[in-house]
Amino acid sequence: MASFRISAPGKVILFGEHSVVYGKTAVAASLGLRSSLHFTELPHEECIIHIKMPKLGISKILSLHQVEEDFHRLDFYSGIAMNHDAINQKLQKYVATLGFENPDQRLSMECFFYAMMQVIRSDQLRLSSFILELDSELSIGAGAGSSASFTVCLVACFLHWSQLQKGTNLPNEFDSPTLNKISHYALNCEKIMHGKPSGIDNSVCTFGSVIEFRKPEPPKFITLGSKSLRVLLVDTKVARSTKLLVEKFGALSSSFPTIFKDMLQVYDELAMQALDIIKKIHATPENDQDRLLKHYDELSLLVDINQGLLATCQVSHETLDTICKTAKKYGFSAKLTGAGGGGFAYVLIPPNVNNAKVEDLTNELKIQGFSVTETKLGGSGVEVNDMD
Repeated sequence: MASFRISAPGKVILFGEHSVVYGKTAVAASLGLRSSLHFTELPHEECIIHIKMPKLGISKILSLHQVEEDFHRLDFYSGIAMNHDAINQKLQKYVATLGFENPDQRLSMECFFYAMMQVIRSDQLRLSSFILELDSELSIGAGAGSSASFTVCLVACFLHWSQLQKGTNLPNEFDSPTLNKISHYALNCEKIMHGKPSGIDNSVCTFGSVIEFRKPEPPKFITLGSKSLRVLLVDTKVARSTKLLVEKFGALSSSFPTIFKDMLQVYDELAMQALDIIKKIHATPENDQDRLLKHYDELSLLVDINQGLLATCQVSHETLDTICKTAKKYGFSAKLTGAGGGGFAYVLIPPNVNNAKVEDLTNELKIQGFSVTETKLGGSGVEVNDMD
């Protein structure tokens, strides 16, 4: 019986949040913080599906036969073509019958069933009894890609299970076509969470590394290797809705189309300049510290400019402004990441910096009530491993 572990990173958008929705360039990177899914197939006679998501307070045991009967009734086993909206509407009504009161729980269960249904329809996954536990090091709804990391884990789990059922002799890694499929299916799940996601979160959480993203082009990857970017990830602990903030930015764009046309171009130029600098950091020899620090100074300046523009567009928050001001006091640059309005900020830490200064900044931010995690950006994407 199948038993395995899936993990996927969170993400930070370094440059280009909001403007990416309008076809402009964004730069994002995978986080060292990950979601982890443990899957164990149970003896068929148990006839249950046990779903555990501790971060969301979910522990639900469903009848396998009932789920299969419901999926037949909803035409999920048939070859009948259904668009995303039609499937989503059916799943909303179905999940509503399962007794979840909390909106986050309902959306998460809709994503769970959507991920499973896609693999049933496209890859002929055969359901049997199983227990699935999905947890995360990422804060929920804070802009660090928790929902994309979550959905990438789910899709990867069901695709890997389907491959095991077919006896596909694969190593414990996903090949390129499977990664593309994971990212595409996860994007469909992200639409449940966010309405019209850009596609950047599912791409980063699937492929990892640093990504240059521009709709509708495929993402381009920059592998940093030992040059991974060091950051402090700061949680404001202020919840916000990505969907509402995207709509707020869109409303401003509609109200002042001429101004925003030029501003979107500035966002694009910022992201392209940042990409160029990150590539230079990757190419600079370790022993050329002067040139490396020069590139970090340039990148830090772009961080400051981008944060200023985002604040002007009313998607920052007083907590984010406080983080940026405190970081600047210690000589560091910081900006919001994701939709803004709360959530996370990141503080860029140059190489060879005095660690005592980083500790002092960390302590002051904690005194101000924020959570602070030091991590690195640009690591691996979704992974599969045998259970220990």
